[in-house]
Amino acid sequence: MAPTTAPLDALTRALDRLVAEGALDGWAAGVREDGRTRLAAGGRRGPEEPAPIASNTKPLAGVLTLRLAELGALDLDDPVAPWLPELAAPQVLVRPDGPLDDTVPARTPITARHLLTMTAGFGWVESGPLAAAMAEREVAPGPFAPPMGPEEYLRRLGGLPLADQPGAAWRYHTSSDVLGVLLARRTGRSVRALVAEHVTGPLGMTATDFPADIAFESLATGLTSTVPDQLLFLAALAGGGPPVLTAESARALGTDQLTPAQRRTAGDFLGEGCGWGHHVEVRPDGLVGWAGGLGTIGYADPGSGRAAALFTWQGVDHPGTQRAFAEFWQLFG
Repeated sequence: MAPTTAPLDALTRALDRLVAEGALDGWAAGVREDGRTRLAAGGRRGPEEPAPIASNTKPLAGVLTLRLAELGALDLDDPVAPWLPELAAPQVLVRPDGPLDDTVPARTPITARHLLTMTAGFGWVESGPLAAAMAEREVAPGPFAPPMGPEEYLRRLGGLPLADQPGAAWRYHTSSDVLGVLLARRTGRSVRALVAEHVTGPLGMTATDFPADIAFESLATGLTSTVPDQLLFLAALAGGGPPVLTAESARALGTDQLTPAQRRTAGDFLGEGCGWGHHVEVRPDGLVGWAGGLGTIGYADPGSGRAAALFTWQGVDHPGTQRAFAEFWQLFG
């Protein structure tokens, strides 16, 4: 019997109980280990049904960026200003929740590494004038791609001050969208083409792509995918699939990149004792991965080579999704 059988069977029973209670509309899950995949589903969903994966797009962004760095397309420590002039001379709020005109100049330029580690100075702001301005300009973090093209997105974002000095704090989400614009401008190719050439194509992820009708190919939240495709990607992170990165880059991706001061600013976004690598959460037990705001989650264990994913098709804040996510971890038990 494959070693993935017992944990997935136990998860199936737990999730089917949630469906019976009315807590879940449907779910699909899978485990991949030693080149073998097992899938299961319940309710009104199938394991190969495509779904928007929201922030589960972000780990692919990390892999793509590191791959382009390996190929010499960018240096992670170079300023982004030559390709993102909208961010060439940012102003920084004296306080993240302070008035928009109470600013000082940025002490250091924003680099690709800042974007990759979400320490560029922009991102999730709980409240205050900056949060309101981001929402008004439609550049605030959310589970869907920005409703405008990348040029307009950068113009709107670049017209606002940073919440923090570059490198000072970890702020979620926005860096991923800016990273996509950087990679496209640096290479002269679309984000879709880059993802296909360097990530989904080599891994055989035939069901993963950006919707054809969106104006912004978002590396924060834009992809649709399936459980089998997510398992192919996560297995590569776990070492059980075709390599996408060199061993050195793969180690960097799964290594906590945050200083203690940066980690303190992350608050509840990261789990207890968890850090942040290159666009993946790094858990104390060594697992790497992330969850999406529309109810998807996927992690990989480089220690055992196991990869697991769960789709619920309900928002991450839905009580049923929270209960399902709590059950998900038994796949690594």
